[in-house]
Amino acid sequence: MTFSLLQGLRVVELGESVSAPYCSKLLADMGAGVVKIERPGVGDQNREYGPFLNDQPHHERSGLFLYLNANKQGVTLDLETPTGREILGGLLAKSQVFVHNLHPTEMDRLSVDYETLRSHNEQLVMASITPFGLTGPYRNYKAYDINLAAAGGICEGLGSPDRDPLTFGTPEVGYFAAMAAASSIVIALLAGGGQHIDISEVESMAGIYNGPEALMAVYQWRMTRRTGHHALDFPYPNCILRCKDGYIFVGSPEGRQWRTLLEVMGDPEWAKEERFRNRTRMNNEYADEVDGYMEEWLLQHTKAELLALALEHRVPLAPVRDFEEVRNDESLANQFVTIDRPDTGPISYAGPPYKLSGQDVLSPSPAPLLGQHNADVYCDGLGYTKEELVKLYQTGII
Repeated sequence: MTFSLLQGLRVVELGESVSAPYCSKLLADMGAGVVKIERPGVGDQNREYGPFLNDQPHHERSGLFLYLNANKQGVTLDLETPTGREILGGLLAKSQVFVHNLHPTEMDRLSVDYETLRSHNEQLVMASITPFGLTGPYRNYKAYDINLAAAGGICEGLGSPDRDPLTFGTPEVGYFAAMAAASSIVIALLAGGGQHIDISEVESMAGIYNGPEALMAVYQWRMTRRTGHHALDFPYPNCILRCKDGYIFVGSPEGRQWRTLLEVMGDPEWAKEERFRNRTRMNNEYADEVDGYMEEWLLQHTKAELLALALEHRVPLAPVRDFEEVRNDESLANQFVTIDRPDTGPISYAGPPYKLSGQDVLSPSPAPLLGQHNADVYCDGLGYTKEELVKLYQTGII
């Protein structure tokens, strides 16, 4: 589903991978008209990444591309050519927002800088999403998601204390940077006037992690350590443990919750030991031992049975779900939307995680085929003739 909140806002996206495409997707989900620029004959690199429909690799059927680029128009354009850059200027002249994730050295080489592009539109709001920002000693460094998670400090707190640091299970940095960019764009539009927004992906991570870390270091004289599946310096239990058919989060931050959980477990003898009276100490010193006691009981029950017990006795347990379980949870039914395209058929995607009152709900449109909207955008939008469009094809500019 999409909403009509930003109808009339025109956005041009020059993006690959996650950050810029997700940023413009957030705006498109709110009703903005997004034109996505891709390289002729090649397209966004996401077209080559799985998962693929029916596990058959195809540049039009990448699940990642289909998700990130729904509700957009797609055009092809070669910015290596003067004509391509001239056409980009024409698109920006009719738009309010330009978002990209070109590397700074590519911005320099292609003259995709704010001062140059602003000549086409004085009111342009431009968001540049780069690994380390447009200034500073790391400006020209390149990086993948795992580099940025490590550089931003996140990895130091992920994993087990006796093992190497870990990164996210899936690439996440681009999504955080995209959310920072989208919110900054909306704020800039509210403020009025042209604006160049410089988004550093590593700073989007460092701010989230090091903000609370700095406070703990200053006021509590401690730094976060890797704690595996436990949360250190917190009353036990606050961890993920095995059960009969998978895993379940077990938590009882309040004393009454812990007492209730023990009653449900049958008041086990081990819980009456003196060394377990202080639950924070139990967590920090005896967690592995107590995990074994807990799992003896948990392994007798399924996730569904444990959730039912938790709801009945008001204890904060939560099953660890796989995608199919999330997808089929009736409480999340409105989170997923079905988008149909002739070559893929109907596919279910995660939709916007919000609802807007007083806004029209619009049907979503599928991600574009490579160059699908060239005629719509260049002829109907910019005034090129059909003959001129053919010449642009023949010369490889689109």
